[in-house]
Amino acid sequence: MDEFKAVVESQDIPLDGFDQIVSSMYIPCYYWFENTNASDTSWIKFMPPETLRLSFYRTLQDFPILAGRFKTDKDDHGYVEVNKNDLNMPLYTDTNWDVDFKKIRDSGFDTKLLPYNFQEACSIASASRFATTSAKLGIFHICRLKDFSGVVMLASIAHGIVDGYGHLAFINRWAEVSRWMQECLAKSELELPTCAFVHDRAIHKDYKLDDTDALDDMTRKAAADSSSLIRFFSRLPIDKRNRIFKSMAPSKNIVCCNFHVRAQTIRDLCESAQEYAPHGSKYSFNDVVSALMTMVIGQAIRKNAQSKVVSKMKSSLFGVSDSKPDDTLAAVAVNMRSRIDHPSSKDFVGNLSFVRHVLCSQALVQAENNPENIAAVATNIREAISATDKKYIGQLNSLINRESDSYMRLITNFRKYENSLTISNVSKAGYYAVDFGAGIPRLFRPTFRVSSNAIFIMPCHPDIGGYDFVMALERSVAGV
Repeated sequence: MDEFKAVVESQDIPLDGFDQIVSSMYIPCYYWFENTNASDTSWIKFMPPETLRLSFYRTLQDFPILAGRFKTDKDDHGYVEVNKNDLNMPLYTDTNWDVDFKKIRDSGFDTKLLPYNFQEACSIASASRFATTSAKLGIFHICRLKDFSGVVMLASIAHGIVDGYGHLAFINRWAEVSRWMQECLAKSELELPTCAFVHDRAIHKDYKLDDTDALDDMTRKAAADSSSLIRFFSRLPIDKRNRIFKSMAPSKNIVCCNFHVRAQTIRDLCESAQEYAPHGSKYSFNDVVSALMTMVIGQAIRKNAQSKVVSKMKSSLFGVSDSKPDDTLAAVAVNMRSRIDHPSSKDFVGNLSFVRHVLCSQALVQAENNPENIAAVATNIREAISATDKKYIGQLNSLINRESDSYMRLITNFRKYENSLTISNVSKAGYYAVDFGAGIPRLFRPTFRVSSNAIFIMPCHPDIGGYDFVMALERSVAGV
């Protein structure tokens, strides 16, 4: 830690509209590492505590933003202040726990077997409880299991400073530094590989476009519709805003459901749906799976509508959408890095992901879940994703940064929709390439108990294959 404090420089990092949209959330992820070497009777060889700690603080030199604080300037624009004389260091703990890896594995990796503070760190509002004045921008827990049987790592990073790509970049860099430190014990001449992570949000200025002709009507209208309530939200400190948003999606009413699907099953579904695609249209894996989830979860949402109290509270706060009340809004995540064609986009670890909103009619969503109807929904999704090109992103970038409350208009106005879900396909992300020198994780899982009706399509361990569908659903929707 002292080495980091000696080299870090004071700086202010302005937040972009893409950061502000998700600034009230965290990205909490579990990595479950199993010690398969029965001869290890200490932590010296398996993820040694001192090496993990030292490599963590060395990695912070590449991610100084994690030691900053969320701030708002006089014009209500957000930024992160990194003050070398008053750092807001990430919370880092390393503890032992009297439960072995086998028991956790046999339980289906039940997080209730872990220390309570693991679950606490997964709440959008709880991060502020670890500090008296400022929310920690990073919370990291290392839990060492009984008899050196394994390690559970929780890494929770403020979404306002990284997206999923940036989160994984930090973890992979930490793992790389850890391996380097262990290898240096035998080969002291080894040099740490260099990296070129970009935190400067100036990258967004390079592709702004002031027109709006490429934007869809729904997004254009949402960004133009302001109100006194929206302006009030945009001026609130992030911690206070967190508490309001959390009260509207209490974690006790959200359950996580995991489903494993064989790769061949998905391939068969894609081939069947492709037979009904319009001439010249080619569905991607993401199109078909997102369409399937839109129909399955959309039907469950409609069947188990929100309570009248919650519905009335939402409509009182946010108003009523212009769509038909039975329509379903699917928000499909899009990684914009390859689409903006910027030389620094691959090294940028801030928010360069967004969701395309696709409105599906009740008749379409409520139809039978067969390849023909899935193809009809997939066509809507394919059209929206294909239209998310450099021009669209440039205009969206300009739109959400035009006014100090522009980003809050999108957040608030899209909350008007009664039937909505979010779909994130990260099945190609390298979560199972993370290696701290003791092998890849046995399991990786995000945990979002504060996001209602959110679906994540995850990769599986190479020994298993296929895909895991991780869903954070309202209890009524999940049927439990």
